[in-house]
Amino acid sequence: MTGDEGMRAGARAARRLAELGVCELGPGLSDAEFDRIEAEYGIVFADDHRGFLAAGLPVGRAGRAEEGESPRNPWPDWRNGDPALIRERLEWPVEGLLFSVEHGWWLPGRWGARPADPVEAVAAARAALASVPKLIPLHAHRYLPSRGASGSPVLSVHGADIIHYGRDLADWVEREFVGWEAGAAEGPSPAAGSGPPFWSELVS
Repeated sequence: MTGDEGMRAGARAARRLAELGVCELGPGLSDAEFDRIEAEYGIVFADDHRGFLAAGLPVGRAGRAEEGESPRNPWPDWRNGDPALIRERLEWPVEGLLFSVEHGWWLPGRWGARPADPVEAVAAARAALASVPKLIPLHAHRYLPSRGASGSPVLSVHGADIIHYGRDLADWVEREFVGWEAGAAEGPSPAAGSGPPFWSELVS
């Protein structure tokens, strides 16, 4: 998928999101805003993710919170959000794996023998994970790869529990906000191993 095709695909997914009325949408990010965000956080949006956010920036849930309910925003607020919270969301995938390592999870094929001491195991895993591709938060714990090719599968990341949650952005919108069957009816699931290096190998 070329850059222009990726941008158009992302914009189509954003239009579908707007049609569904499941979130508030602000003005899309400008080129200058993308430049600032990418420089500040050391990420690069794939063309389809860029097209999605350029068409309209999701800034919260549709409608108002119920009385007594605290406001929740499952979308990263790239324009006005707290940088500390955005960094926390960027770090979530690796921190989730480290939590799993602390509780016994390990990749012997990649990391060799697991140290007996849990603290040493976490330190070894942290060093190994320093070089894996970054993932960019899309919505809640759904992620797309930084510097990834347009059309990458959307990953649902929760510790070492990682699954495909859409073949691409358009499929993800259907699965997330209409229903799993709505997305699945449109085509096959992503092939095993498709998506960003390392992370796609963990998909169950």
